[in-house]
Amino acid sequence: MTTGKRVREVSEAVATLVIAVAICWCLPFVVLASPNSPGAIGVGTVSTGMTSMLDGLQQPSMFDYQDVTQGILVYHKPNGVLVPSLPLDTQVSMHVSGLSNRVSVKQVFHNNSEFVLNGQYLFPLPNEAAVDSLRLHIGQRIIEGQIHPRAEAKQRFEQAKAEGKRASLVSQERPNMFTTEVANLAPDEQLVVEISYQEAIKYEDGLFSLRFPLVVAPRYIPGNTADNGANNDRVTSAQVFDAERIVAPIRGTDEGDSPELKVDIWVELGEGVDTRAVESPYHQIKLSEKRGSTMVSLANSVPANRDFVLQWRLKQGNSPLAWVFNQRGKTHQNESDVLSQEAGNAIDDSYSLVMVLPPKADKHSQMRLPRELILVIDTSGSMAGDPIVQAKNALLYALNGLTAQDSFNIIEFNSQMSQLSPASLPVTSSNLSRARQFVNRLQADGGTEMALALNAAFAANYQNVTQETQSLRQVIFMTDGSVGNEQALFDLIRYQIGDSRLFTVGIGSAPNSHFMQRAAELGRGTFTYIGKVEEVDEKISELLNKIQYPVLTDIHVRFDDGNIPDYWPSPIPDLYQGEPVLVSLKRSERESKGLVITGRQGHKNWQQSLSLMDNLAAIPEQNVGLDLLWARKQIAALELSKNGANDERVKQQITALSLNYHLVSAYTSLVAVDLTPIESNAMGRDAVVRQHLPLGWQPLGILPQTATASRLDILLGAISLFIAMLLAASILKQRRVERANLLALNTEPQV
Repeated sequence: MTTGKRVREVSEAVATLVIAVAICWCLPFVVLASPNSPGAIGVGTVSTGMTSMLDGLQQPSMFDYQDVTQGILVYHKPNGVLVPSLPLDTQVSMHVSGLSNRVSVKQVFHNNSEFVLNGQYLFPLPNEAAVDSLRLHIGQRIIEGQIHPRAEAKQRFEQAKAEGKRASLVSQERPNMFTTEVANLAPDEQLVVEISYQEAIKYEDGLFSLRFPLVVAPRYIPGNTADNGANNDRVTSAQVFDAERIVAPIRGTDEGDSPELKVDIWVELGEGVDTRAVESPYHQIKLSEKRGSTMVSLANSVPANRDFVLQWRLKQGNSPLAWVFNQRGKTHQNESDVLSQEAGNAIDDSYSLVMVLPPKADKHSQMRLPRELILVIDTSGSMAGDPIVQAKNALLYALNGLTAQDSFNIIEFNSQMSQLSPASLPVTSSNLSRARQFVNRLQADGGTEMALALNAAFAANYQNVTQETQSLRQVIFMTDGSVGNEQALFDLIRYQIGDSRLFTVGIGSAPNSHFMQRAAELGRGTFTYIGKVEEVDEKISELLNKIQYPVLTDIHVRFDDGNIPDYWPSPIPDLYQGEPVLVSLKRSERESKGLVITGRQGHKNWQQSLSLMDNLAAIPEQNVGLDLLWARKQIAALELSKNGANDERVKQQITALSLNYHLVSAYTSLVAVDLTPIESNAMGRDAVVRQHLPLGWQPLGILPQTATASRLDILLGAISLFIAMLLAASILKQRRVERANLLALNTEPQV
């Protein structure tokens, strides 16, 4: 009896311990999963503490419910601070001329509160947008923005803000991510900030396309640490020095809790467009004619939650064999240019945008080489929902395209990295079946530690296999690119790519095109965008067919007299079937007007000559902005050349180039200041523009998707809690039986 009692006591102690552990394990995750919790992490992307970063773009003025005396939308920060939510409408106007697109983006800020608001808005632009113009519209007045070094522009803006003057500041956080700040927006006032930029149009296999991003997807920030100061809302990172500036505040799941960001888009495509071939894969559009030009617009205003893509073809017979667009002089004349002209010195610099289509691939002379295909898939939390479905379908389709002479492997990564096999596998039915099972088990959760996957994909043991088998080594990297440490990843690719080729596939409604395109350029590959599940088969099929063999490699550009022009990009990446050579160059009037493009087509040399005076655009004014494209390309090359030792020199070069061409860059900003102070005695408050989550992303509060395996922890905790509850129920049942037996003994009649 004593032994049985001792066993029961030990069992009860163990059960109590298990119950305590289960409760301690589960409770933090239950709290995190609550959408109203201060620690809620619901954007499905990022590491612990990201919620604070979503709100860390600025330190707001003190504000509480007692300040509110009329209807106003407010943003409740995790630390309890209230910030007014600033409504915003976006109006986009585009004018396409050949391969160049001039874009105007009007951001219309509305102050529906009783306060004077100072607002901030983090917004996306195409990653090669050359932002050169800022206009501040106040009623009928227009104030032109001026370019200054970043610190000086910020100082001018803050001074105007302190003096009660309306002002606007546009700064670059990443090449595809910018911040607009507005100061002293009076109650019931509307302020329009107009930003203009130049970009080149994409052309491939007769199809022209442009893409306008509408939302900044939340970024995964490696190495972040929370500051436990008084506000407890500041997050910094040892790896991403500007972490707070690249994450936008996010709207809640309740559509009525903050103003919806609406967008209207108008595009003028010019003449010669086949209207039957104009389409937008992700939005409803309508077409009209205006003075012979094709006009495209959104059918209705749309929420800013997925990228806008427009595609079109020219009428039969108008497809280019080669195009040249020229511009003499710069778009923006600075003081030195004006003084030079007044002194009688002519400005003889000219700028050209040249497109030459590569030769058709001769499939008979180019034998299909065996290839080693490394398929890398992002399974981080930001891929949850539609993106992971698209990525898994793309993987399965890529596996179907392999032949018996190929080899392959699959790498998946989130907070950690795992591989199908330590080394590449031959293509057999059993290995393909094993690979499909591996893909079907993949789920999205955790952080986005891309470096782990890139290191594995470029590992030396893979390269040794490639050298022995003489196969083409190609890495297909499928991700949404939602990271903040792009520069570190670019350095990794540059130094470890070896003989591999890197092809990036952007997944989801708002991928990070800056990372995706730059990574592909460094990896001498291409960037493919997949915006919906229905496109997977077509896009992956085109990619796999295209990369079987590059049409041109080792490409160089020179004048026909042997001199080398100042051209970008340099070096030119490998070209694949249907992709043109697109070169932006600068030359003086004394330099040759004949251009020679050379390369390798298989084992043969290839060359094409072109006159820079051929196929000139009929209307010179349409080519204004070619100097901006050239300067933007050079800035991008300089940014990629940074290696730690030359950072200061690169900064000086980019600053000088940006000031000379009136461009926003990492070291320069545009600022516009109204000289007249506002007439209002209202209290001043800081405000933010809250963005939508990208379409298809998991909403706030569904499950925490952090830099840890949170879902596994929740599952293990739930199982432990369930077992503990069973033990507790068993103990209670045993005690009830003992009490009943004891009661029966006590009530048993005495003999």
